[in-house]
This record gives sequence, C-alpha cells and structure tokens, in this order.
Amino acid sequence: MFILKNVYVPFHGKWKLRDVAIDGDLFIEISDQITSPENSGKTIKTIYLDYESYLLPAMIDPHVHVREPGFDYKEDWETCSKAALKGGVSAIIDMPNNKSPIDDIRKLKLKDEIAINKSYVNYGLYVALTDNNSGQISEGIFDNYICGVKIYMAKTTGGLIVNSVDTIKKALYQTKPVLAHTGGENGLLKLMEAAEDVFKKRGKIPSLYICHVYTAREVEIIKHYKKKLPEIITEVTPHHLFLNRDDYNGLPGVLPPLSSKHDQNALWDALVEGFIDVVGTDHAPHTIDEKSSDRPPSGFPGLETALPLLFNSLIDGKISLNRLLEITSGTASKLFGIKDHGKIEVGRKANCTLLVMKDWTVGEDGYQTKCNWSPFDGKKLKSKVYLTIVNGNISYLDGSFRRGIIKRLCVRKAGK
Repeated sequence: MFILKNVYVPFHGKWKLRDVAIDGDLFIEISDQITSPENSGKTIKTIYLDYESYLLPAMIDPHVHVREPGFDYKEDWETCSKAALKGGVSAIIDMPNNKSPIDDIRKLKLKDEIAINKSYVNYGLYVALTDNNSGQISEGIFDNYICGVKIYMAKTTGGLIVNSVDTIKKALYQTKPVLAHTGGENGLLKLMEAAEDVFKKRGKIPSLYICHVYTAREVEIIKHYKKKLPEIITEVTPHHLFLNRDDYNGLPGVLPPLSSKHDQNALWDALVEGFIDVVGTDHAPHTIDEKSSDRPPSGFPGLETALPLLFNSLIDGKISLNRLLEITSGTASKLFGIKDHGKIEVGRKANCTLLVMKDWTVGEDGYQTKCNWSPFDGKKLKSKVYLTIVNGNISYLDGSFRRGIIKRLCVRKAGK
C-alpha cells in the first residue's frame, strides 16, 4: 500500500488537493487527508513531494510503432514501453506495419508472445487489412487477438496499401474499431464515401478512427461527415499540433508531413472544439544515422513528450482540463473498451501518472527510446512526469523502472 500526499486530482473539471491511497491494484481512498492506519500489518509507503504535483489518468496511446519484431535495432518492446512510462503512458496499442506485416494469426501470436514477456506497460495489437485477409477480418477471425483493424490507404513503412473499395468495405462489416491511414484529403473522402455506403445498407458501421489528421481541409471534411456518421473518431499527433513546416529544423521526414501554420491553427481549433477526439503520438522511431541520411525514413518518436507538451498547453490556458482528460485517456478507454484506464476513482484500477511543476528541457536527461532523439529536443517545458503507475504498481519513479504485472488490452489476459 502507498499514499500520495497533497496531490492535485481532477474532479468535475477542476483540481482538488487530495491524498490518494492505492492498495493492490486499486484506488482505495481519495480524501482531504489520509493517515496511515496503525497495526494494519501492511507496509505503507508515503510519497510526499516538495513540488506542486498533479495526478492524472495515465495516457493511453492508440498509435505506436514498437518496431519489434523485425526492426528492433530501432526500438523494441522494453525500450518503447520504458519511453511510454517516462512520458506518463500506461497503455500502448501497436501498429501492424512491421518488417513482416502483421496480417495473420501466426504473426499476431508471435508479437503477443514478445510483448507479454518484455513490455512494462499494458498493450494491445492491431491487424493490417489486406486484399487476402479481408474475408477473415469481416468474419471476426482475429477478434480475440486485436484492438482493431488498420487500413493503409497511402505510403507508409511496411509497404501496406489497400486501394480496393470492396476490401475497405469488408473491414466495415466487423465490430472492432477500424483505423485508417488515409494519406490526406483524397483518401479521406474515399473512406468516408465507403463508410457512408455501408452505413446506408446496414444501418451501422464500427468505430472509424482517422489517424493523424494534419490539414484544415481534412478538418472540414470530418466536420461534414461527423454529422452523418457519429462513429467517426479523429486523431492528431503532438508533432502536428506543436510543430509546423516553417519552424521545424530538426531531423527530417514524417508522414503525414508537417503542415502550414494555418493548418496547425485549424488542428488546435478542432481539438479544443471537440472535432478532434484523441491525441496519438504515432511514435515511429528511426535511428539518428537513418534520419541523417540522404533518404531519411519517415517517422518521429513521441511517447516521452506528448503528455508533458499537452500539460504545458493546459498550464498556458490553451486547453481545458476536461479536454485534456478526454484526448489523452477518456475517449480511447471508451473506444477500445479499456475499463481499467481513464479515471481516478475509488474502486478503479490504478493506472495514473504524477506530473510535477518543474522546469526542464527535453533531452537534458537523455531518452528511453532506443533511437535516442526527439523532434522536441531542446524545448523548455513547465512540468515533468515524476511517476507512472501501471495496474497499481509504481513502474516508473523519477528515472527508475520496475516491471510489474501487465495486461494485454481488448482481451482478458494478464501476464508478468
């Protein structure tokens, strides 16, 4: 059992100064003052910090490229999940565009076996839609292994591109969330038209998650179709929120590309207004040598910086507390049925992170991601993740890591 003393906890859109007690894997008390019970027979640890401290539901990141198996020289499940912990993330869902794309049961089981033995955070997996497996996907063959189905409609690592509208529609005939890499306006319109057609025929579609929206025009399209298809969920990345093509001078190459200042402002407006629902990092690590080459591969790492960046925006008044909670954990927990995440309440599983008000510079203490860089290197921030709790275990504490019991998401299976 341990007690977090004098931490600010979100309560109906406001902060309340509270003590928080965690026993086993549950929040057992949240109150003005908690005293350690005498003669309880339990070892009780009290954590009290000199810094102003804020306890949040740990972030759920639905858009991560762990790279292992296949590209584990860039990142592996241990380094990726440690990067997640350092960034206040307790759950990640891994994309299927590995060196050998994850498009069948055998590959899913192989990745799951690696993850359950190496990850420090809860995790989930996606399957890639192809022309060859679309029938199996529509029949639900993969359902016990996945959090969703990923459609690649444009260029990406792994060479997975689906052009057939019929194949896309098959993915919309099953029940798991469908995530789409549309590549921009044309792909988005093609997907929306396919989804609208299936909806007219069936009266329903699964949740349709649009990855990394990056232009004002995409925002306009999404606003139009959300009126017709409430199942649409939209995502923006931290690098599209906090960087644009005119002010970024770091290591090059990301898909979708960084956009204009006008597009960046449109993304922020849509996020604040609720037309963009989730922040997913699209954590896509490549080595410094690769990114410094004449033909750099596309992708930025983002797990260690997303939540501190967003919390900075909360401090600056750019986003409300309720929106912060929704875009970092609330919407994703509902979308993927991750009931153990997303709230700080007595009786719920303790998956949370503590940020302290402490000025720091991104990169000053190194990186956990194996690629060892960040597009935000050198940026000054006002808050820093001090600890991250996964299933009641302090898995990250001020630079140190401890692997506890972790869980595969979207199915009820636990491992250590």
